[in-house]
Amino acid sequence: MNCWKTIDLSHDHGNQRLMVVSLLVMLAAFIMIYVPLSIIYDSIDLNDDYLYLFIICLFLILPMHLICHALPAWIMGQRIKIKISFKSVIFPILKIEYNHSLSKNLKIGSFLAPTLLITCPLLFYSIRYPQYMHYLSIGAAINIGLSVTDIIYLMILIKAPKKSIVEHTKYSFDILIHPKNN
Repeated sequence: MNCWKTIDLSHDHGNQRLMVVSLLVMLAAFIMIYVPLSIIYDSIDLNDDYLYLFIICLFLILPMHLICHALPAWIMGQRIKIKISFKSVIFPILKIEYNHSLSKNLKIGSFLAPTLLITCPLLFYSIRYPQYMHYLSIGAAINIGLSVTDIIYLMILIKAPKKSIVEHTKYSFDILIHPKNN
């Protein structure tokens, strides 16, 4: 197998730049979601009854986002480990470890899963229950901001050859192809 491309976004773009872009996308997503909904539902009074539940859900968005990445591989019968490390007292760090290579289509599904399983339902429910649109649009915007690196990876992966395989290393992933598929 030949390596078609090695992708390490933190090395190529820098972690700080990725975080700034993610925060800007998060802010822009909130504005693009909340402002039209508030114009459409201007007569609806916003309900702030579930503030504590909202704060708990905010802390759960990142773990749910990571689990959504693993879900397509689990459905296909792949073995994946989710490791929890406590480098900080307040926030545990979750990491997904793949024991083997994944097909291109499975990895594309993995990158799209958080958007389909978190962002789309939050957008739907913000329209369905406009009294909670502020909570739901904040959650959707946060998940969109978390998905910035997924979108970058997805754009690179879509350009890869059809029968390529994605192999994970410690800090990056490699897109591998058979020499016959060049």
